[in-house]
Amino acid sequence: MNKLMKKIMISVVLTGVAFALYQNFSLMPEYQGLNEGLSNYIIKSGLNDTGSLNLITAVLYDYRAFDSLGESTVIFGAVSGIVLILSRKMLPVSSKGLSFIVKRTLGIMTPFIALFGFYVITHGHLTPGGGFQGGVILAAISIIFSIVYGSAFDYRRYSPQTKTLFETGGALTFLGLGLAGIFMEGAFLQNLGFLTAETGTLISAGSIPYINIGVGFKVGAGLAIIFYSMIQKTFEEDF
Repeated sequence: MNKLMKKIMISVVLTGVAFALYQNFSLMPEYQGLNEGLSNYIIKSGLNDTGSLNLITAVLYDYRAFDSLGESTVIFGAVSGIVLILSRKMLPVSSKGLSFIVKRTLGIMTPFIALFGFYVITHGHLTPGGGFQGGVILAAISIIFSIVYGSAFDYRRYSPQTKTLFETGGALTFLGLGLAGIFMEGAFLQNLGFLTAETGTLISAGSIPYINIGVGFKVGAGLAIIFYSMIQKTFEEDF
């Protein structure tokens, strides 16, 4: 494929994306009563509009979900940039780690840390928390593993390829729910009402809990990849 054809294909794709965005913005629903102030409107009507008891999560993944998708894209760009920059940097992988006591202590604590991370992600629409916060907790597990057990331990069990799959899956979940909003509700990232159950239950608030899960895996895997890329690029154990 010559350069001219590549330029034509890129132009066609960008034109299509621009047209889709324009159409989406023109179809975005207008909320009534905004003359009383946006914050007052969200406090008054946020629960009825989204089904989320946590109004901050309702703002992040409903009212301004498109902006949150942009933030997730920034993380993806940061991961890609760091991996690209450090792709030629060769550092040894350590397999020594810290003392036996520290290793055993972390081994006991890890399931509880992971459970708390998943709780923060899955209950983000009910209590303070969400995908970003829970994802950071999950990323901390991988980072602590590399420090306490040695980076070779983390490499064998959670390779960069596995983390990349989790990050990609999280991003596709977010994007897929956004596209589903177009076909089922008429607007990109529109909350999917048919997923809403009784308010206050775990399976409620429409598509918000599922977006939280996607963001959690994306953020967790992305931060873990960034850390791993900064500490080593080869699999050579220290002796």
